[in-house]
Amino acid sequence: RDAAPGFTMVALVIGMLILTITIAAVGPALGMIGRREREQELLFRGKQYARAIGLFQRRYGRYPNTLKELYENNPRTIRKLWKDPMCDCGDWYLLILNSPDANPLQGGPAALAPPGRLRTPIPPTPTPLPSAFGTPQSAGPIVGVRSRVHKEALTAWRGQTYYDQWRFIVG
Repeated sequence: RDAAPGFTMVALVIGMLILTITIAAVGPALGMIGRREREQELLFRGKQYARAIGLFQRRYGRYPNTLKELYENNPRTIRKLWKDPMCDCGDWYLLILNSPDANPLQGGPAALAPPGRLRTPIPPTPTPLPSAFGTPQSAGPIVGVRSRVHKEALTAWRGQTYYDQWRFIVG
């Protein structure tokens, strides 16, 4: 008998091993590329919402109470209701006018007041309403959005390193 069939099997196993090692080495890099693209998409969509809210305010003389208003009022101020690319969901955290989280100069609810000054009291939580995507949202004049995903970003944006710290606010 010829010994070639045995060598063919060994070559096949070695080839599969090399392929497995290559996939294991390249896989995380491909995942990182996808995550970086989702980060860029989050920045784009968040800025689109901030611009649309600003345009809505200039056009109608008030801030929208829901994201759905941006799309449904004629003329529209946004092309479509964007999903949060980090979770692929429409469950954006809404930044309500006069809430501490909506102040562009503050770091959000965890920020400290300047020494010797009292913080402005937090207004009562508005009544939840259904959002454009079917999940409850706060009612009130919306001045911006942010992601609900609390994961560390690959890059910092405006000094913030977590996605839910990236606030997209009018102005």
